[in-house]
Amino acid sequence: MPTKRLYFLDNLKWFIIWLMTVFHAAMCYMAYAPEWWYVVDKSQPVFSATVFILWVDIFIMPVMFFISGYFGLMSLSKHGAGTFWRKKIGRIALPWIFGSMVFAPLVTYIILASRHAPVDFWTFYTTLFWGPLYEQAQYWYLGALLALYVLLTVAVAIAPSFWRQSMTPKRPSVMLYAALIVISTISIYATGSIMHPDTWTFYAYILVLQPVRIGTYILVFFLGAWAWRSRWFELGGYVPSAWFWGLATLVLSPAYLYQKLFLAASGADAATLALANAVTQGPFMWSATLFLVAFFQKQLDFTTPLLSNLSATSYPVYYLHMEILFPVAWLFTTFTDLNVYLKYVLVCALTLGICYVLSKYILLRIPCFGGAKK
Repeated sequence: MPTKRLYFLDNLKWFIIWLMTVFHAAMCYMAYAPEWWYVVDKSQPVFSATVFILWVDIFIMPVMFFISGYFGLMSLSKHGAGTFWRKKIGRIALPWIFGSMVFAPLVTYIILASRHAPVDFWTFYTTLFWGPLYEQAQYWYLGALLALYVLLTVAVAIAPSFWRQSMTPKRPSVMLYAALIVISTISIYATGSIMHPDTWTFYAYILVLQPVRIGTYILVFFLGAWAWRSRWFELGGYVPSAWFWGLATLVLSPAYLYQKLFLAASGADAATLALANAVTQGPFMWSATLFLVAFFQKQLDFTTPLLSNLSATSYPVYYLHMEILFPVAWLFTTFTDLNVYLKYVLVCALTLGICYVLSKYILLRIPCFGGAKK
């Protein structure tokens, strides 16, 4: 049965990627910026950037994984495992390997270069990069996505009837949402009680992940797959309530931000901090993710020439944004008298503009970045 294209998921994807870019830019100007962040502009650190970073950080990647799970099962069911993986190797695996091996070291070297460390790039690449400074920049998501596609392929192979799309739309139960929130909260607490919630870890130089968030990403990815299986968003199908999840996000946001910003300063012990983070982060993540899905379905389930271009360039913009952003932000650190908010706007505008032009006129001509059918 032919179905209408879900333009709102296309629009949500490019929105999240552009939001990711301004999110990464804001970290250059936030108060209490991580010492390792690529470029830290210390001239005028602002607390509002810190609040923005803490808030956006929790739902930005879950939305990406939800969309990937939805289209991932759709593609796997449509093409079969062989064709599915041939497509993913070209579109995801090869860009991931190239980005991690070529672009990620250049981005990471900016940590040292922007601080005028006396280390040349080749020395950095052959020593520090493969040691304490190893990372994959933004390309960690592609590696994580491939790992989730492996899990999805195995799940479908083990229980094909379970993952086959239902004949009629099905609604999720309240218990499903409750279980997802509870499992996420337990997962965040179990890992957060033994490490800082923002810790990054690499596994055999293949996967680079934040252990505290692994469980959540798996759950939200498979909820996306389940949404396709259950025919969410189709005519007569289920759509999350924008009002309910929006209200929940409004209520839960202050609680999450309070414990991140003020609870530690109050002298709370590590166990209390881990518990508070888990019971606020889990519910807030789910409410914000489902609200954005519901809001875009309600308000932006259409396309225009501009929206179509933004959607087509979303993957290339994601792929390029760190390589463009941090040299631009580094350049602007020299303008010490420029108002920080104006500086931030200019950095974001230049980065997104350059990424969009390069994506539209260069990267989209490369097969792995050109439009691919789901």
